[in-house]
Amino acid sequence: LYFKRPDQMMYLFRTMELQSREYLTQLSKTSAPFRLLQERIKQLKQATKQELDYFQYYIDNINIEINRESYNEAHLQQKFFRILNETFYDSVASPTTLKLKICIEYVYEQVFGKCEEGHQSLEDPMKILEVMYEDYNLRLDSLDFKIVNQARSDFFAQDLRMMHNAYKAQREL
Repeated sequence: LYFKRPDQMMYLFRTMELQSREYLTQLSKTSAPFRLLQERIKQLKQATKQELDYFQYYIDNINIEINRESYNEAHLQQKFFRILNETFYDSVASPTTLKLKICIEYVYEQVFGKCEEGHQSLEDPMKILEVMYEDYNLRLDSLDFKIVNQARSDFFAQDLRMMHNAYKAQREL
């Protein structure tokens, strides 16, 4: 069919034999490195899987920590706003506190004739007024009782006259 002479067929088989022998020779030379390469690939895959598991473990732990911290943040933020809007507001900015502050500033202004801005808290003018009150009480205690009663009577009489005059003025209007 394909061969016209027998030596052509012999030549073909001889070539195939040489190719097979060369293949087997190459196979014998490369089989040990190939097995070593396969073993190293297997070890590398195993090491990569271990590192991946290791990193996944830490990623999961960090995600758990992040979730816990997010929960703590939300909880603390809720407490902060509750304190800010309830306790702090009641002690600093509620209508009652503002009225007290206005009254204290009014008394301070009436006593000193001026209102100093810049008090850090309500305690500053209150302490000043308290010291003055104690000083006046000490002075009052050192005065004669008759003189104090006379001054009180004079003051009430003057106050009564002012109220009487105000009443008359109101009636005239």
